[in-house]
This record gives sequence, structure tokens and C-alpha cells, in this order.
Amino acid sequence: MNSDELRLARAYLSRVAEPPALALTAFVAEVGPVEAAARVRVGEVPSAVDVQTSARRAEDRAAFDLDLVTEAGGRLLIPEDEEWPKWPFNALAIAAANGLRCGLEPLALWVRGSHDLAALTRRAVAVVGSRAASDYGRHVAGEFGFGLAGAGVTVVSGAA
Repeated sequence: MNSDELRLARAYLSRVAEPPALALTAFVAEVGPVEAAARVRVGEVPSAVDVQTSARRAEDRAAFDLDLVTEAGGRLLIPEDEEWPKWPFNALAIAAANGLRCGLEPLALWVRGSHDLAALTRRAVAVVGSRAASDYGRHVAGEFGFGLAGAGVTVVSGAA
């Protein structure tokens, strides 16, 4: 299996289910991303995975999405990449191992810029807000992000 196959599979899987997709993530861990993507496309998956993927399984825009992110100066980072930021996801792995449903390591990360993400996330903070934020909330989040970035801290957003 080559890295292009892995990247296409993970690009597809990252679009087909809304995170955290616990059943899909477990399925990918069990059969691998390329096999999981192939099975999701045709609906030959366990029922819990089907619930998470059936609405979008026919939307295979992986190649288009990869081209689009490249045009925007970004890339798709996958766990198989050297610069995958393993350290920041440890807390999620520990929580999941203890039965907490607070999220999982993502199937992939859509990243803008060319910097090494593992290095950038050694000193990082996530600014998380609301899709229905007030003007004041947006202002404060912007000030936080600006101030932290100015201090050399990487600011991460879930893009909500």
C-alpha cells in the first residue's frame, strides 16, 4: 500500500462521518484505512459504522479535496506521516481507553501551511468557541488568538 492510497482513503473517511465517529475509528483501526474506505463506499460495514457513514458514503470527493487544499497552501496530514503530532493526542487515547466519550485521535488533519505540525504543537493551545458566538465572544477569541500567536504559541481551531 502506498502513501497516495492511504491519503486518499483518509481524505474520504474524514469527510464521510462527523467526528468523533467512534465506530468508524474503531473499524479503521481493525481493518486499516484503505480497506475501511473501500467497505464504507459500498456499505459493507458493521451497523454502527453504517449509521455514522450512510448519509455521505456516496460523496467521494477525496481527490478533489486534496487538490483544493493544495491550491489553498495546505495539505492532509495522516497518522502514517512522520510529522503526525502524536503527543497532543495522548490525552484522548487515555480518556478513550478509560471509557470516556470525549473524542478520539482524528483520522486525518487538514493543515494550512508548510511548517512541521509535530514541532508546532509542542507549544499549542486550542481556541474553541461556538458556532453561534456573540460579537463579544468573537472579539475575545480573536484577541486571545492574536496574543497567544504573538507570544509564539501555536493556536489551533476546530474550524467550527
